[in-house]
Amino acid sequence: MYEIDDSLKEFIESGVVTLVATGDSSGRPHVAYAWAPRVAENDGHMEVFIDTARADRTIANLRANGLIAVTMAHPVSYRSVQLKGNFGDVGEPSVEDQAYVQQRREDFLTCTSLVGDPPESIRNLWLEDVVRIAFTVDQAFDQTPGPDAGKPL
Repeated sequence: MYEIDDSLKEFIESGVVTLVATGDSSGRPHVAYAWAPRVAENDGHMEVFIDTARADRTIANLRANGLIAVTMAHPVSYRSVQLKGNFGDVGEPSVEDQAYVQQRREDFLTCTSLVGDPPESIRNLWLEDVVRIAFTVDQAFDQTPGPDAGKPL
């Protein structure tokens, strides 16, 4: 299991854009937007939230082989990190989870506004209902554009 330090946790839980990549049983890839990545209490475990209406294929792929890659990038600095791991479970978000997702979406909205994206366009990216996906982090990579992209963290 990969140990997530405080600095990486702070980045993960900021206003980052988040993509979840999975593959079906034959290796065909699928990517979905996710929201509000969060480091769980027990280090090395994480959660992300995917719009329910867009989650079926991701969940089916995770149940088929359990492999997940989550890439997070900051809209202003372009710092990017990819975490790879294994699917834990999927569930309905609690009331606290929903509040957390909304706060992270607002953080994302603030960041994208700084680079000139209209808030009303950004709000159109998300839906109200989300599902929670939990996973264990096994590997972490720097994906920031530049000479260190792809190197392990």
